[in-house]
Amino acid sequence: MQINLYTTYSELQPAALDRFVDAQPNGNYFQSSLFFQFIETVKGYKPFVLLATDDRGAIVGSLMGVVQSDGGGLKSWFSRRLIVWAGPLVMEDSGVNRSEVARKLLKSLKQHAQGKAIFIEFRNFFDCSSLHGDFEACGFRFRPHLNYLVKTDDEAAAKGRLSSNRRRQIKTSLAAGATVGEAENEADVLGLYGILETLYREKVKKPLPGPDLFVHMWKSPAAKVFVVKYEGKVVGGSIGPTYKNKVLYQWYVCGENGVIAGVHPSVLASWAPIEYGVKHGFEHFDFMGAGRPEEDYGVREFKARFGGEEVCYGRYEMVLNPTLYRVGKLGLEMYKKIK
Repeated sequence: MQINLYTTYSELQPAALDRFVDAQPNGNYFQSSLFFQFIETVKGYKPFVLLATDDRGAIVGSLMGVVQSDGGGLKSWFSRRLIVWAGPLVMEDSGVNRSEVARKLLKSLKQHAQGKAIFIEFRNFFDCSSLHGDFEACGFRFRPHLNYLVKTDDEAAAKGRLSSNRRRQIKTSLAAGATVGEAENEADVLGLYGILETLYREKVKKPLPGPDLFVHMWKSPAAKVFVVKYEGKVVGGSIGPTYKNKVLYQWYVCGENGVIAGVHPSVLASWAPIEYGVKHGFEHFDFMGAGRPEEDYGVREFKARFGGEEVCYGRYEMVLNPTLYRVGKLGLEMYKKIK
């Protein structure tokens, strides 16, 4: 078995990668060539993919990740992390030693991360319990993390699964004159970004990627941007990629809630992709995280009322440089207080 590393899209053979990803039960956007091509254009994101091939050169495992950093100078240095969404993918054919493939991919990942990232985090979007022993053997620690998956099978059923409060908020918002639909131009996207920027500065108090991520995603053929408007002004929205006609993801959502009587922008922004998924034959809508179960998290309460299934696929983490990790966490806490 051989492990090959690719750090630029031009090196890849995207068709071969996507054939493998699409053939896996847990194939997804974040392990596809489309994600690599998209995220490579965004400042502060350096994607790579590791491919495990057998003696015939056939792909039997893949692992795509991104080395991220925020800002410049010391801020960039202390914020370096390696994030893997929804991976690795290992062929489930009975003739493949899945454990061997997974461990070789994970060991190669650690080698690639050395000197480039302070810590590694796997954000699981599917059940990775079959590889749990392999993660542990390679030094990763599992932490529970919740999420909600909403079926988009039938409009009546999807509406029926909403809480009564959510159904009322959608109805009153539309009756009050709010509209929701796909972003029509870059100005819509930047209007959404402006609300997100205020939200992250005043409440979330965490770094937010620059507007180029959102503009590039809007231009991507594998993404959906929904905006909520009132009297022609963007008052909320949501943005996220899609994977074939299977999954819509919500990467970011926001709204100027409590500003306009009877209008609930964040609710409309989250209902929009669910409704779109129903009308266009998608399997489900993925909220992309609902916090740790042991922590109070208001966003989880918000997401829970959309009728999704609560899952706990968790995350796998590894700290590569404990000293820099502690300094980085301290810096983030100071950033929150200053903001």
